[in-house]
Amino acid sequence: DHRDLHSFPTRRSSDLKAKWKPITYTITYNLGGGTVSGNPTTYTIETATFTLKNPTRTGYTFAGWTGTGLSSATKTVKVAKGSIGNRTYTATWKATTYTITYNLNGGSVSGNPTTYTINTATFTLKNPTRTGYTFEGWTGTGLSGATKTVSIPKGTTGNKTYNATWKPVTYTITYNLDGGSISGNPTSYNIETNTFTLKNPTK
Repeated sequence: DHRDLHSFPTRRSSDLKAKWKPITYTITYNLGGGTVSGNPTTYTIETATFTLKNPTRTGYTFAGWTGTGLSSATKTVKVAKGSIGNRTYTATWKATTYTITYNLNGGSVSGNPTTYTINTATFTLKNPTRTGYTFEGWTGTGLSGATKTVSIPKGTTGNKTYNATWKPVTYTITYNLDGGSISGNPTSYNIETNTFTLKNPTK
């Protein structure tokens, strides 16, 4: 029966539709010791434009991303909708320079650094001198009291301030009276002692 042959609908070419699935591309990050959260590790051609979050690293300033499509270190990297291909980005860093401030309170010293970075080799502060005084120690950043030996180890971070503390030197006064006598003359003084006049002896 020829009618049976025509009882099933026929599919026309205009009824066919292609189905597409976007390719998933990977994004690899080399953080070089830094940390970051929230950056996508995959994307497709349909992903909305996004900007990479920048990483942080103790003791360093982020200098930018290098990698796919970048000719130099770049701090703001956008991946536009419609982009394709796997991507790799590497974080670059510059060691942060920290300052050291000294309040010498009348003393003097040479050779102490005024800046350092996390990579600076361990160093010990040179102690200052001051005429008529004994150096009692440094006070300041990270110190609980006057400290005569202050070292800053490699790997340290942060700006620092140190204050020199002093104690006047006590000097003695010796009298050779050659048989005479006197009272009321001081037997010691320091650089801060008020001006005084010696009493004369009697014999």
